[in-house]
Amino acid sequence: MVVHAGQLKLSRVSAEGHEQIVRVLGPGDFVGEAAFLHGGRPDYFATALVPGSLCVFRHADLSRLVEQHPSIGLRMLQAVSQRLRETEDRLAAVIVGDVSSRLAGYLLSLPTARRDGLAVVQLPLAKKDVASLLDTTPESLSRQLRRLQESGVIGQDGARTVVLKDPDALMTLAGLD
Repeated sequence: MVVHAGQLKLSRVSAEGHEQIVRVLGPGDFVGEAAFLHGGRPDYFATALVPGSLCVFRHADLSRLVEQHPSIGLRMLQAVSQRLRETEDRLAAVIVGDVSSRLAGYLLSLPTARRDGLAVVQLPLAKKDVASLLDTTPESLSRQLRRLQESGVIGQDGARTVVLKDPDALMTLAGLD
């Protein structure tokens, strides 16, 4: 499936019913390549976050398309490779880093806009879902956001808007300096 418009949340649910968000897909992103390559069934759930549309390929049609246009297969491989790198970075952050470093890295990874000379990011998910993505609890995420705000590193403007007042401090916190 290729996302044409909108956003999808991919998640897994544990036997205890705990949802773990794997990633969020936007326009141009795709999912299902593992099933295409080895025929396995997906082990995740996809939930629309906003209305959108998908392009769904049947296995045989996609196989034929990749055979006729190898550049499509190469772009898929590049995207999967990028996703693997991001997953490895997130895994390392969970193993080595604390919640504040994971949050700082996440905020820095979001697309930014400029407002009054400062970088501004929009959280693409509800805070409970951001917490799941960062492998923490909503309460811990709220505490870390409050600490960053109290220290002047960020500002919050509404539920999902975050002003990056001190990106250098965030980079240090994320271990990117």
